[in-house]
Amino acid sequence: MKRVKSLLGYTAAALTVLLAIATPFVLLGKFQNAIGGLGLRIHPTFSGGEVGQTVTRNGYRILVYRRVGQSSPLQRVEPFVQVQWTPAGALPERVSDEVDLDGDGRADVRVEFQKAGRAVDVTPLSGRYRAMHSAGVTSFSSLIASVNDSVVVRLPVE
Repeated sequence: MKRVKSLLGYTAAALTVLLAIATPFVLLGKFQNAIGGLGLRIHPTFSGGEVGQTVTRNGYRILVYRRVGQSSPLQRVEPFVQVQWTPAGALPERVSDEVDLDGDGRADVRVEFQKAGRAVDVTPLSGRYRAMHSAGVTSFSSLIASVNDSVVVRLPVE
């Protein structure tokens, strides 16, 4: 009888360990489906918003996102427009592009940066945007960063 109890105890322990190891793999899919079904999305302040237009240049594209504004009084992020150059490998050594940010057919800013550098100069061509010189991340609404195979610039809006 003692041997049977011992065998049952070890069997139960082994099954418990196997169950503990297998549970995350079984429940992960169900957990992802449950969270995915809630309709949650990343806030535009963090994602940059939605792409509004795509401009094709010599071997690369410029993705111009829609303007992101302050969505609540608790947020301290200034309004901005995110612009993305992709793929980074196809960019010239010195990038200097005039970009239409609001889709009216006229360039609103001139953006200049070195492909290898991490500083950007923005010259406004209309009154709605501010001049900017940024080396890296100076604030959430004015930055230059390498993300995957692209260069992302956030431009502050007046």
